[in-house]
Amino acid sequence: MLHIIKVYEITILFKNFRGDTMQNGKIGFILLSGLMIGPILGSGIIILPPAVYETAGNYAIFAWMLMLGLSMLFAYLFGKLSIMIPGDSGVPLAVERAFGTHIKNLSAIFFVLAVCFGPVAVVGTAGHYMQLLTSQTFVQEKWLTFGLLCIVYIILTRNITAVGKFAFVMSSFIVVTLLVGSLHTLFTADGNISLTEPITVYDFGHSLLLLFWALIGWEIIGSYSLEVKSPERTIPKAIALSFTIIAGVSLAVALAFQWTAGKAGMKDQSLASLLESLFGSWATPLISTITIALCISTVLLVIGAVTRLIYDQAKSSVLPKWLSFKNRNNVPSRALLLMFSIHSGIFALYYINIVSIQQLVAIANAFFLCNALLGVLACMRLFASPFLKAGAAVLSVCFLCILLFSSPFILLGIAVVSVYFLWLQRVENKQERRSMLRRVEE
Repeated sequence: MLHIIKVYEITILFKNFRGDTMQNGKIGFILLSGLMIGPILGSGIIILPPAVYETAGNYAIFAWMLMLGLSMLFAYLFGKLSIMIPGDSGVPLAVERAFGTHIKNLSAIFFVLAVCFGPVAVVGTAGHYMQLLTSQTFVQEKWLTFGLLCIVYIILTRNITAVGKFAFVMSSFIVVTLLVGSLHTLFTADGNISLTEPITVYDFGHSLLLLFWALIGWEIIGSYSLEVKSPERTIPKAIALSFTIIAGVSLAVALAFQWTAGKAGMKDQSLASLLESLFGSWATPLISTITIALCISTVLLVIGAVTRLIYDQAKSSVLPKWLSFKNRNNVPSRALLLMFSIHSGIFALYYINIVSIQQLVAIANAFFLCNALLGVLACMRLFASPFLKAGAAVLSVCFLCILLFSSPFILLGIAVVSVYFLWLQRVENKQERRSMLRRVEE
């Protein structure tokens, strides 16, 4: 069932918007929601509805509902973690509390490596749609990609309030366009949804596997926990608002696509057809614009999070001290410069065709999953509630299953790095036990 926000609630949100923007340089729940909605919807909201419908047919909507239930649990777990253990490092801080310093560093490495590879792939997708949108043939797609990457970094040099406002505007545009277009299609277009055809357990399970990528993103909220007003109130409200909007948009888009695809006989596999009933010839440009906005929102969130992680690791002397610097906008500018240098190098490899978008996505996804997996394992250890422990256990099994679909070479690299840090943690734990025994004996 779609979540409906009453008119007076929308009025209150916009009245609070100006007061939400800054308090000692910190953001409130609306701008924090703006940072989360676009990236968590991600390009999946464009890609997944056709893909899941092709796999599960009209039963796809049930797969969406089930996965959104797991997404709500995932969001709740990491919201609790970010309040319990606030800090610029985000998930690695919780991992340290649960398993020790070296496993925290392992989590940090996974996240940093993911963000080293992922953003160039995401911005590359935006560059492709930018060229389609502008029909520019004199500017190469790859140079459009680099130009968008530079724009992202310019935005990130601003304080968190400015970044939040920018993300809020883009998220609002994405949500309104998709929601209005989907609802208009549902109420005006001829269609049908029939559950007469049977579905196999394998097909339904495969649709869940596809949809599981929609969960990734909530774990990054912890990296912004020090930059929000009153985290105990702001973070739960931001998660509740973000999830309500994300769930509403996801269900509306999935249901509207099913409604029209059933009649179209699977001929049109893009969401442009979903928007055509309202926007006509503007449907395809709108889908391109939405995809570009989603990509930029995602990159803003993850690069902003990783620079705060690098800053925190440098403060703890894990990384060089010169990286532990924030400018007058409270931005970790040296960490930002480091990431821009890395992304420029990755872009150069992409430009000369040494790596492809698909390869970058595969590498980044594996490392993102490893970081999320360590996060849910930390939840199992830190939370006292049996319900939360059980939820974390379910998520950890799902993450592990998805991770196993990665390239054998990537899995081998992850295994080697993990074994090394586990060995370091075991050595440290033994030394701590010996020190405790000596103190007891004395």
